[in-house]
Amino acid sequence: ISYALNHTNRKLTLEPKITVNAKIIVVGASSVGISFLKTLVFCSHLKFNNLTLISTHGLPGKKLLDTEQRKFLASDHCFNDKDYALMSLCSWVNVVVGRMTGIDRAAKHVVLSTGEIVLYDHLILCTGQQYQVPCPTEADISQHLTNREVPNSSQRRYTGKVPCNHFTLNEEEDCFKALTWIRNNSITTEDGGIASVLFCR
Repeated sequence: ISYALNHTNRKLTLEPKITVNAKIIVVGASSVGISFLKTLVFCSHLKFNNLTLISTHGLPGKKLLDTEQRKFLASDHCFNDKDYALMSLCSWVNVVVGRMTGIDRAAKHVVLSTGEIVLYDHLILCTGQQYQVPCPTEADISQHLTNREVPNSSQRRYTGKVPCNHFTLNEEEDCFKALTWIRNNSITTEDGGIASVLFCR
């Protein structure tokens, strides 16, 4: 793990900073969310005292992925594990581990899946791109329909039971679950090969 080297001097210490006490909540630890927090934290003339990140699994980069696990995720060209370690955002940002389920604009608070309420003055939504379980089109394959003829709508959501061997890989935790399932459900063939059935998106 790389460690941050922080430097200060007399001039920087005596330079006045404007303190901002407004409650700023960032929802989602996407590349945009992390970039936004990084910009506020390392601002040279402002000091933000009330930064909060709400994320399903907290700050990214805490679990170092090995080669097998890293192959599951698409490459993030913005930040890597070394960048997260050098930024050390946990020193300046309050991290709330949870999933936001509601926003009350009048009362200026968000509701988490646990029922907890978090107040805000400014709310920044940076949930990023997330893959969803695909919704079956119920098309008859015997009719040999083209993609244009198959009914498709971005509003459709799959609400049924997700099969145990179907994984939607959005973040590190999803990769751990998928790899654990593969290791526990693999079948060793007679010639020493390993076979498993896995559906990923």
